[in-house]
Order: sequence, then C-alpha cells, then structure tokens
Amino acid sequence: MIEKLTDENFTLNLLFKGNKQPAEAFNELSNVFQSLSSLDNLLMSSIDSGLVIEYSLEALEYGSIKTWIAQIIREIPDEPIKEFDWKKLIGHFLLKLKYKVLSYLENNQNVDSKESLENLVLSIETEKAKMVNSSKITNEINIFQILSAIEPIINALSQLKDEEKIEYKSLDGSVTLNNKVTLNKGKILWELGNKEFESETTEILKIKKLDLLSNSSNWTFKFRNKQIEAKIIDQDWLGRYHARDYPLMPEDSLKVKLKIHYINKADGKIIKPTYEITKVVDIIYPDDNKTSSIF
Repeated sequence: MIEKLTDENFTLNLLFKGNKQPAEAFNELSNVFQSLSSLDNLLMSSIDSGLVIEYSLEALEYGSIKTWIAQIIREIPDEPIKEFDWKKLIGHFLLKLKYKVLSYLENNQNVDSKESLENLVLSIETEKAKMVNSSKITNEINIFQILSAIEPIINALSQLKDEEKIEYKSLDGSVTLNNKVTLNKGKILWELGNKEFESETTEILKIKKLDLLSNSSNWTFKFRNKQIEAKIIDQDWLGRYHARDYPLMPEDSLKVKLKIHYINKADGKIIKPTYEITKVVDIIYPDDNKTSSIF
C-alpha cells in the first residue's frame, strides 16, 4: 500500500478509463517521467556539476498507473557544509520547481507568449531567493532555458490518448494535465529576438591540452562529452602553476568556476559559446581520483 506524501517524494499517475495495454500505459508514463528530468537539469546545472539527481520507484499500482517516486540528491565530495543540509534543501526546491512548472502548464494550456514565460521565470526566481544560502546558485534561470525544459514535457503529454490524464502530486499541491497543452515555440523565439546570456557554474573539466607558459592563451578541455577551449583568468592560480607549485598533465582534471557567454538568436539557434575559467578550485588526478591540496 502506498504511504503518505512527504517532503522528499512525489507521485506521478496515469489516469484512464476502461482497459489499456500495460506496455502502452507504462510507456506513456515513462515519457512524462523522463521529461521531468529537464526541470531538474535546469536547476542543477546552475549549482555544481557534482550534484546528481536520482529517483527510486517505491511503489506501483494498477487501476490507474501510479508511481511513487522518491528523489535523492547525491553530491561528489567537496568541502563539508556544516550549517545546514544543502542536499535536502535542493531536493525540496526541485519538488517546488516541478509543481510550479506543471501548475503553470495546467493553467496555460496554450503557451504562446514570452510574457507568460517571464512570469513563470519570476515565480521560480522568487522561490529560489527564499532558500537558505541561495547564493550558491550562481546564475538566474532565463526564458530560453525554461522553453527548453517545458518542450519535452509538452511533447510527452501530446502522446496521451484523449481522456487520458497525467496527475502529479506532492506536498506543494496536485496538478492534472492532458494532451491539449500546446507550445508555439516559433512565436515565442520571434518575440524574444537575439539575447545575450552569461552564466557561471562549478564544473569538472578534463585537460586535453595545457598551456605551459602564457597567461592569455586558451586551454583545451573535455566538457560534458565535447571539447572546448577556455581561457583561465585566475591569475593567482596561473602564477603558482607556472612557478611549478604543483604538477599538471593532460588527462588530469580541474574543478573550476566556469563562465559561459552565449547568444540565443531569434531562430532558436545558439551562437558558439565562449568559455572563461574565473577560478580554479582543485586539481583531480586520474591515478587515485583524489584532489590536490592547492589552497
């Protein structure tokens, strides 16, 4: 029997009438469930690449299909956070984020203007500001990110049959959605026009090519399964590196504060971003997976 809702879980239910093929029902529910990860990634990417969201299926009922989901935040060890349970706080906010976005879709079945999305962004940022030590979240969520996050959710809902509904429940409230939600992405992008954005996140970058002498040239790194060039502007760290205070070779990794500058064009395309490393936090060596003590 399903237990009651807590501040660390939610239910995701497929409501339908009559009989239904189990494989089709599970597939529809899975599509919506997977699309919710876009909301988690939206927040997690602005905090630390070491934070990972995990879900576990705690119970399943058939009548309507009901999944009882617990979410757990894992964190790659950094420095201890003694003042409060940061991971639990992030988990609570992720639940609020899902409720706010799904509630928005329930009340705005035709998403076709930048104004309504601006209101959603403002609502999310207001909630984020209430968090203890919210300064750890270094960049604001923007409309282009929200647009990218809700598109897979709407696509998943569109696969539902008529009279079928998805029900989401958490302590924040209950939302019911059907296949009538639409997105006019082209119109919204046209209204937005070209926009410049800059964000800064904590990332782990694997070194592919390093610069032995210069304080100004780009280094080459592996970043999220792609290769990038980034300029290191942390002059204190560069000075110590050039003074050979610590060894560094290709295939070693740096944990850094990475600033990304990019332009979203009105046609939805993103101009190739530029990267700057504003601070080197640590060195991670592949032989023992341990960080150096550089501070």
